[in-house]
Amino acid sequence: MRNISILLLIAFAVSACGAPPSPPTSAASPTAEAAPVTPSASDEEAADADFAVASQMANVLYDLEAIRDYYQDGTTAMALVAPDTVTASWLPWGASRMAAPLARPLVQIQNVPVEFRQPLPPSGAIAAPAGACPAAADPSVTFETAGGDSVTPALIAEQDLQTIPMEMVTIPQDSPESLVSAIEGLVPMGDPRLATADGWNELLWEPLSAMQEPAESLMDYQLWNASPEIEGQVVELYQARLEAAGAPQIVVDAFQQSRSSGWYASSVPTPDDALALMDIEAVMTGSVEGTVHEQRSFSIPGAGREPEFGPQTGDGTVAWEHPTLGTLNFEVSILLDQFDEQGRAVGGTVVGVDAERGYEIRFLFLPDGSKEGELLRDGEVVGSMTMATDAERFTNYVDLRTEESIPLPEP
Repeated sequence: MRNISILLLIAFAVSACGAPPSPPTSAASPTAEAAPVTPSASDEEAADADFAVASQMANVLYDLEAIRDYYQDGTTAMALVAPDTVTASWLPWGASRMAAPLARPLVQIQNVPVEFRQPLPPSGAIAAPAGACPAAADPSVTFETAGGDSVTPALIAEQDLQTIPMEMVTIPQDSPESLVSAIEGLVPMGDPRLATADGWNELLWEPLSAMQEPAESLMDYQLWNASPEIEGQVVELYQARLEAAGAPQIVVDAFQQSRSSGWYASSVPTPDDALALMDIEAVMTGSVEGTVHEQRSFSIPGAGREPEFGPQTGDGTVAWEHPTLGTLNFEVSILLDQFDEQGRAVGGTVVGVDAERGYEIRFLFLPDGSKEGELLRDGEVVGSMTMATDAERFTNYVDLRTEESIPLPEP
């Protein structure tokens, strides 16, 4: 029997998807004391097939993880967007703001994929931009609500949903084009109408409602779900400003009695409207073909707060051609049910089975963020893998039919 030791190195950027790995190469085992065994042709072909299975499935796992990270990071960045009320600089009572350049860059949405901010495609499936994810996969994601609806332009049109323009919320609130600045510009301080609730409605809340525009993007949809909290934050901030500026009590009382809700959006979201699921489709387009579907539940606790992600499941079929075995078809199943504070999977399995060829490969996700894998052929373990993730790269050690491990060379 021939002992083979093989290692793979795959460059991996944790913060974003990257280019697909270069084809793996085999490394010679260290010189052994025992006399070498000359492998038969059948042994050598079997070892080559084992290596092909291990390396290809490691690459598939890399692609699926990179895709998941891309959409998970984008969802988190989108959920964190809320009015940056910390930067709101209210003017003294009776003063007016002069137009000025933006005080700061648009920092809140810099990590939100532009596709999340553009009008949704008719299907609602948001594709990753070219080059953003591995070339070996063409991914897209559709978001579903807690009520089980896919978020599409048709769903938004059915609700006749209109909201305050996204840009007014996502820019720093000390900027002239911001929501806070718009409120400040609408209210003529000292106007006697501010002594009545109807006066506040006429001067502030109704003009704000008139600024609503048809919702088009996933970001519009999420900010609508957060709109009751956004309204509450703005109202609380503005009332504090009135009191601190010494506004007459009759004005403060009228403000409290005015119609200070319902101005952000044309309707009030319900719990069933909340974003609750990512449905990811990864179409393999490189040396591996096939389609894998992944689903990940999540909830967003409130405006500007990180999502709470649930288990990730998935299934699909991937195939590739081996020079001697022909087409290998692997049924893939995914169950990841534990994640650390960095969003890494630290519990669960990814399994691939080619029943016709007798192959099975299992990846076990460990508490430290690394993974272990076993390759079986006809029920017999013929290889093991240790896959470690650090801040810069994803490293696979593949040991086939031997207990020896060869460390990677230093960069």
